[in-house]
Amino acid sequence: MTSAERLDRLKTLVQETEFLSVRQIMNEFGVSRSSAMRDLDELERQGVVVRQRGGAVLKNRAHHLTKTYEPATVEKADMHVSEKAEAARLAAALVQDGDCIYLDSGTTTAAMMTCLESRDVTIVTPNVYLLAQVPDGFPGRICLLGGDFDKSYLASTGPLARKILASFWFDKAFVSANGIADGKAWANDLSVAEIKQDAMKRADRTILVADSSKEDRKGMYAFADTEAFDELITEEKTEEREGTEQ
Repeated sequence: MTSAERLDRLKTLVQETEFLSVRQIMNEFGVSRSSAMRDLDELERQGVVVRQRGGAVLKNRAHHLTKTYEPATVEKADMHVSEKAEAARLAAALVQDGDCIYLDSGTTTAAMMTCLESRDVTIVTPNVYLLAQVPDGFPGRICLLGGDFDKSYLASTGPLARKILASFWFDKAFVSANGIADGKAWANDLSVAEIKQDAMKRADRTILVADSSKEDRKGMYAFADTEAFDELITEEKTEEREGTEQ
């Protein structure tokens, strides 16, 4: 297959899926990472896609995300790595020994584990992906919520997860979002959004943690006003809200 033929096929694929990852192109066409990235650069030059780290999204959907074409968690792990690490570092700095904290689904909250490797804390999470990030010798405790397993998000969802979550109270809840726009935090799946809302109701302090690529993007479901959070953290800033009521 020539590069021109591959580009034509990629145009069809991105129209169908609305997101293409570098890894997907490599696996689909048996090309190198550099070739896949050149293909995406060319599609962006032609105005077909908007490049993101790790892939590209169909241009006319670049600012509105849904679960239909959102990359899976394993693919998002390769995107905006340094930005997520810095946001995670800023968020983890708020944690104190002895805290019981909620860590939401997603790769940015999972990245907090590296910064918590020596902290004696209790972590409650639906985030199955996070388990692989737990450092050896971690002195704290991790409680994984049961329930329905969402393979795309690598997270627990559903009525059972919500029932278990209702038994906890958190010093701090670190909540992720698929988008932050119009004064709201957005999710792409209702069952995932419900877990976020439940955790926010059961915490002394709620912190929204996301890398800056999530800004100015909407999803399917607005699960909270940004004013409902005590703090908003990206790799670029920590914005503390004064007098926020839970």
